[in-house]
Amino acid sequence: MRTPRLTLTTGLAALSLFALAACTAPGSGDGGDGGTGSDGSAGGAGGLAGCIEGSWAADLDDLAAQLQAYFVANGTPVTSTESEGTSMLEVEGESMTYDSNVTFTMVANSGDLEMIVQQAQVGVSTGNWAVDGDAIVYSGWETGIEITTTVTIGGTSAGEPTVLPGDAGDGLRVATTCDGDTLTTLPDGSPFTTTWARVG
Repeated sequence: MRTPRLTLTTGLAALSLFALAACTAPGSGDGGDGGTGSDGSAGGAGGLAGCIEGSWAADLDDLAAQLQAYFVANGTPVTSTESEGTSMLEVEGESMTYDSNVTFTMVANSGDLEMIVQQAQVGVSTGNWAVDGDAIVYSGWETGIEITTTVTIGGTSAGEPTVLPGDAGDGLRVATTCDGDTLTTLPDGSPFTTTWARVG
């Protein structure tokens, strides 16, 4: 039995959700231990605020795997999802800069129908942050991310760029854990997990 074309294209809504979660704030995570570091304090030495300062790189392959699992679990027959590029986070003092140059490519198949979705998330977002318990809350967020989604079905492609609103993410609460060289974050309402590795 074939999945109709509509079922394949409804997956775009989830991809848009992924883009918003990834770009309006620095990724997402499971928030598992509430920001507790290995020494039992919030985020280890210096607390959560001290731990997250520095430079971080997102594990995009892990995000791609989660994206595929999300689609499959929600009825879209995705057979592969790959990432290319980088997503970097720079935290200094009360300011934060998110620099994205990543493209996700997803392939879905149903019978003889193949759909290829490519989404590029390119640009820089900046803002302020403050610790609130086991979470970080963003303020003064300015988003310069352009998202271009291209859908190819049967060799025919269509797509156009979308620029996120400048204040996207402002006021967002993100559950955050930080332990040495590993950072995770969970924006409210996001189903995805991002793990960041310290690079500086």
